[in-house]
Amino acid sequence: MKTLLAVNPAKQQFRPYRQFNPAGFNKCINLARQLKGARIIHINSAAIGGGVAELLKNQVPLEKSLGVNSSWLVLQLPKQFFFITKKIHNLLQGQKGFLSEPEKKYYTNKLAKPGMELQKIISSSPQPTVVILHDPQTLPLIDYLPASVSTVVRLHIDTSSANKSMLQTLKPFLEKADKVIVSHKQYAPPWLNKKKLLVSYPAISPFTLKNHALSKKQILQLFKHFRIDTTRPIMAQISRFDPWKDPEGVIESYYLAKKTIPKLQLVLEGVMEAKDDPQAEGIYNRLKMEHQNDPDIFLHGKKTLSDTAYQTWINALQSQSNVILQKSLREGFGLTVTEALWKGKAVIGGNALGIKAQIKNGRNGFIVKSPAECAKRVIQIIQNPSLAKKLGAEGKNTVRKNFLFNRLILDFLKLYAEVL
Repeated sequence: MKTLLAVNPAKQQFRPYRQFNPAGFNKCINLARQLKGARIIHINSAAIGGGVAELLKNQVPLEKSLGVNSSWLVLQLPKQFFFITKKIHNLLQGQKGFLSEPEKKYYTNKLAKPGMELQKIISSSPQPTVVILHDPQTLPLIDYLPASVSTVVRLHIDTSSANKSMLQTLKPFLEKADKVIVSHKQYAPPWLNKKKLLVSYPAISPFTLKNHALSKKQILQLFKHFRIDTTRPIMAQISRFDPWKDPEGVIESYYLAKKTIPKLQLVLEGVMEAKDDPQAEGIYNRLKMEHQNDPDIFLHGKKTLSDTAYQTWINALQSQSNVILQKSLREGFGLTVTEALWKGKAVIGGNALGIKAQIKNGRNGFIVKSPAECAKRVIQIIQNPSLAKKLGAEGKNTVRKNFLFNRLILDFLKLYAEVL
């Protein structure tokens, strides 16, 4: 059984992005020509669910549309591997503890087989190659790459307060890379060679089902499916059930705000699709049990819609809600923030670096540090529609300038040209 599975996302065209930045678009065309004959291989741990899969399902086809030979491989490994990598993820975001020696051994040993498969893929065609390893799940694969291959590590998580022992364990892999990409300069390990570092923000596609404009009829049909009352105020967080996303803090904020807005409803949308996050189900089940008697809390962890309908539902939820939350304690970036800002919604974010890279407090949204502060902002936004509209307009402008795929593709094409 293969441990590296090829993923082939639907075709996309880069040409529509010309409208956002014609000069940048032309630079992309010229850089793509320079990369003719080279091969780009992205590797991550999940084909669906989570921000990395969301990025790659757009980035890879957009690179291909420019004539770049870009491909995407996903790890196929046992659940135990992902329990350990989830622990690594938590340690890198500041959790206390350490990875035991047996866990380290299992982590690295399980990547031996995909490492060998990767060697065969690379040796099958002697063209110049760049391999991009996304997040810690894939890091030890760097040991299997020949010296002729250019290697890039893309860390998507907030490592600004990383557990030092965990960072030290990963240090040999990171130091081997030609480039390390992070979403904030404060995520860079202090010992990393600054010449190897690239800060590049994630991005969204305005042309996907999740981000294009919906009719009122489409929105209402989906809310009816979930029995959520669109005539009453709604606050929503769209995020996996993860302790760093602070779902408990969101629920506490809801109860505090409900004292002032009795008809308030809360939607926590976190359908568990990502196989690399085994922690989510336990958190979802616990919250479901604790709040099952509140008819105004809607916890969604099980998928009841087709893939296409689910994307449309996320769009509808972001579009219809009065306020969108991403009350993360740690956040590498937060694409759900970007998506909501693009829809012109008022967004409240937690005091996390990745979110503060997008939200300027009081200008295009609010940054909060506690459930009480969050509740205060929820009330302020719901009771002041003109403020919500003003924040939303500024938020959409922020995304247009900084966080669409035309900018991300330009970042990566420059990177490929440099490392090759």
